[in-house]
Amino acid sequence: MKSICQTMMACTLAFPVAAADLGHSDAPIKLGLGEQIGAQITAHVAGEMLTVAGYKVEYVPVEDIAIFRQMDRGLIDAALEIWPANAAPSFRDLTLERKIETLGELGLIATEGLAYPAHMEARCPGLPAWEALRDCAAAFETDGVALVLDYPAEWEGPATDLIKALDLPFTVTPATSEADLVEALVTASTDGTPALAMFWRPHWAVAAHDLRFVTLPEAEAACFEDPAWGPNPAAVGDCGFPALNTVKSLVAGFKTKWPAAYFLLKDFQMTAETQETLMIAVERDGATPAEAAATWVADNEDIWRPLIESATN
Repeated sequence: MKSICQTMMACTLAFPVAAADLGHSDAPIKLGLGEQIGAQITAHVAGEMLTVAGYKVEYVPVEDIAIFRQMDRGLIDAALEIWPANAAPSFRDLTLERKIETLGELGLIATEGLAYPAHMEARCPGLPAWEALRDCAAAFETDGVALVLDYPAEWEGPATDLIKALDLPFTVTPATSEADLVEALVTASTDGTPALAMFWRPHWAVAAHDLRFVTLPEAEAACFEDPAWGPNPAAVGDCGFPALNTVKSLVAGFKTKWPAAYFLLKDFQMTAETQETLMIAVERDGATPAEAAATWVADNEDIWRPLIESATN
């Protein structure tokens, strides 16, 4: 797991934080524990580091939609994996009222697109470039039909519009469930069979099964407004999808109450690659997010110890 050093803490160690007092280390720092496994992993990794630094940490389970109300009520001090594009309106309202502080980006970027098992690159020369799909659709055939598996129907997935906009010779069919979508890619990767599906990361299956993504034209506003923008002059939407960034949020007054923790969390980072590695332990191997985080901390002291020493000494 030493390679995680290059993905999680490289920038942090290059720019050490300023040393600060622990502050009120007798008062527990309450970290929000959202509904998503990834967010729980992020919270527990940060919590392990705070504990080593000398703080008491409590984890507060909370529904994603209620996390900012809980912060406003003093029941949660920090939420470390917030997706502003999907956050409840109270996130914006409390930020404007300066009741919560956005502590910079987490480093975790969510992306989605057309995923395939790595072995398909040998069968479809030119991948990951999207143009390759025009010439090797037959490599993705099942029972004589080149298929793209979309998100479940209730998700109203974008694959049909994308395939049409790019004028690719594929038939789109929705997955019956999220589990079916994951299983299709995992099975194809294991059995060496073809698969092309709408998928996203971070997701444990991407790392565990070497799933790769088609390189689509970069998403820009003009792609969705002007047919002349992209490769298909007769359609809009002939491009990929905008990436989503995450941020860290703290309650107002956090820096005054826990100065060293503030600086530690300010430089704390979690990338998709790191989170996917930890997700494997949880989603595939049966560990809890707390156990996965504790294992990472035990295996990577050379990565996080300098960060803590910079914040506290």
